[in-house]
Amino acid sequence: MNPLTAALEFVESINNEETPDGVSKRIGELGQSFGFTSFCLAAIPESGASFDGSIMLSGWRPEWQQRYLDRDYVQNDPIVAKARTASRPFLWSSVARDRNLSAAAQQVLTEARDYGMYDGVCVPVHGLQGYQGMLIFGGPEVRLNEREISVLHLVGIYASNKVRELVGANTNRPRHRLTPRELECLKWSAAGKTSWEISQILSISQHTADWYLASAARKLHAANRTHAVAEGFRLGLIR
Repeated sequence: MNPLTAALEFVESINNEETPDGVSKRIGELGQSFGFTSFCLAAIPESGASFDGSIMLSGWRPEWQQRYLDRDYVQNDPIVAKARTASRPFLWSSVARDRNLSAAAQQVLTEARDYGMYDGVCVPVHGLQGYQGMLIFGGPEVRLNEREISVLHLVGIYASNKVRELVGANTNRPRHRLTPRELECLKWSAAGKTSWEISQILSISQHTADWYLASAARKLHAANRTHAVAEGFRLGLIR
């Protein structure tokens, strides 16, 4: 498909989406049409801040996302570092070639390859009141021309604005910010469903359901799943 046509169809399609999960599905489909296997739409956290509350939509493999968060890789991720100052989309490979990268930064890129992300493109998103975000696509290799990169730039800006509009929250300094999947799993848990039952309802593995619930509990500073559900009700996340 012509890249411009794909972008226009994407913009038109997410205009009709009413949930972040719907936008997430559209981003994943568009990414696949460009040869990408993963994506992440997020606010860029302030230096020293954690990344878990900044993720708006995630198309990362759960194992990689858990590793990234547990090891606080955002502090050394050279892609995030460049996204803070970049105004145009850039390829991961352009960052990887920098001979001044620290060993910690090189380690993040090396481990990403273990999860199938050998290269990618990062789309910086800048908004009102100093908002900074990014849409990251990753995959086995990147073969994009300037026109295609410009198309992804448009997609990143539009998708970010759409999700922020849907959640109706300030995602620049998010607290207790659960991803749509985490919140969905938490709501089913509140309804008395087990991890296995949640996995069947959402068509995911039981391991993945457990991971989403554990991630939600961590973000809510909860000691366990029951505590996380209670915090969800207290904060108005579950109604």
